[in-house]
Amino acid sequence: MQNQSSIISMASTKRSNPVIKEDGFNKYDEESVSTDFTKTFFNDLAKVQPDTIIIDLFADAHFGVLEVESGEYITDNRWKLWRTTYYKNELKDKVPKLTIDTDKEKYLEVFKKSWDTVLKKLKEAAPKSKIVLHEIQNVKEYYNFDDKKYNLINSGKVMKIDTDLYNQTLQEMHAYIEASDSSIEVINLFAGRELYLSFDEHPWGLFYVHYTMDYYVSFLDQLIAIEKKENWMDHIKRKNYRRTAIK
Repeated sequence: MQNQSSIISMASTKRSNPVIKEDGFNKYDEESVSTDFTKTFFNDLAKVQPDTIIIDLFADAHFGVLEVESGEYITDNRWKLWRTTYYKNELKDKVPKLTIDTDKEKYLEVFKKSWDTVLKKLKEAAPKSKIVLHEIQNVKEYYNFDDKKYNLINSGKVMKIDTDLYNQTLQEMHAYIEASDSSIEVINLFAGRELYLSFDEHPWGLFYVHYTMDYYVSFLDQLIAIEKKENWMDHIKRKNYRRTAIK
């Protein structure tokens, strides 16, 4: 699993793991940072050959990237990377940042080129894997402990963002990915229904893309439906092949 990496970083050149023992990371946090640098995801993918690869653009929306060399990027993960000695000594206030806040059009330009590269790498590493795009959206409200709705941006628990800008940019990035390959399946639980909300007791904490628990049940239902459809289509193809062979 590649966690909290931007598409732009995944398309960039491999780099050495920046995490050192003195950073005091647990295994999960270290892997999130180290794999963003080392790009071992594609090698791991080639070994595992999963049935399904799920893509979402959380890191592109909420972190952005750092340009560590000309045209080479890493994810600007403020939750994990910023805690490393490497970031504090080598990157902080020393390299350019690119986010949808600072320059949306530039970000989209680099993102699209990067997605083309990532898609090619995915196809080469795991040509039979189904790609599923999980189309996230930032919510504006959350349920507090009293089950009343409150404005998320004023909760004092999350960084303030322009949710409309973020969601508009996500829609553009999603549309580009959808158009890049007709075989890509899409899960969009926000299409045609009232928005999901976040809630104060979420296991991962209150956040713009941490939804009420019914969201995850619905997501799994749709993912299972995609898998069943794929299995059924494979069954039909095998039957048709056998009939052709018999003739």
